[in-house]
Amino acid sequence: MVSGELPQLRKGAGAPLVVVPGLSGRAGSPAALRTWMKHEEIAGFIGDRTVVSIDRRYNLEPGTSIADIAAEYARTIGALFDEPVDIMGISTGGTIALQLAADHPELLRRLVLVSSAHRLSEHGRATQRSVAELLRAGQDRRAAAMFLGNTGASPLGNAIRSVAGLLAPRSVVGRGDLDLLITLDAEDGFDLDARLDTIAARTLIAGGQRDRFYSAELFEHASRRMPNARLALYPGAGHLGTSRNPRLAREILRFLDAA
Repeated sequence: MVSGELPQLRKGAGAPLVVVPGLSGRAGSPAALRTWMKHEEIAGFIGDRTVVSIDRRYNLEPGTSIADIAAEYARTIGALFDEPVDIMGISTGGTIALQLAADHPELLRRLVLVSSAHRLSEHGRATQRSVAELLRAGQDRRAAAMFLGNTGASPLGNAIRSVAGLLAPRSVVGRGDLDLLITLDAEDGFDLDARLDTIAARTLIAGGQRDRFYSAELFEHASRRMPNARLALYPGAGHLGTSRNPRLAREILRFLDAA
């Protein structure tokens, strides 16, 4: 890794696919990147693409915005590749990828947003604010339970996920350190609606019909406003359900490989 570049991990063979991971309590950790590469939403591409997962750095400054984070990604991607590349952002990683597409269009060939949009839904924003408040109060278990308890598509599924958050909070919020709080605050202030019609990259937006963090309405709005975007809406899927759908990787590869 060249000095100044963001933490990254490569795996697979074929044309590069840059992946911007979702929210994590262990950003910048090599172990977190290795775990991320095993997730369903990544593993499905490794046979066809060289997946380059690039994480946010550790020790973000208070007041860092999504635009600031996207600028760091732009410097790293520009140093790694001589030509525009395909970029996929997942959840909070999608907000960073969308900002990157708006600010640095020369770096992208095609853009994929998975469970992400131009801003959080009102419910998603309220949930993440509550998670941040709980983390600041040192209540990591409750924070993890609240976060996971909004990622499913049904009350039962969300209840089960809440229990998982209570039992294993570090897998969700890490140690609840300042970096996670700064990222939550950055996304709280993120809204790229006014610039959607300027993003010319061919874009696939894949989202769940029951996603509570962003919502089907926001996915549909973004796909209408962006001039070269199309929407793949997964009926009955929540925030995590889309990325774990076995159809997703095939749909994304068809989009990326199309003429």
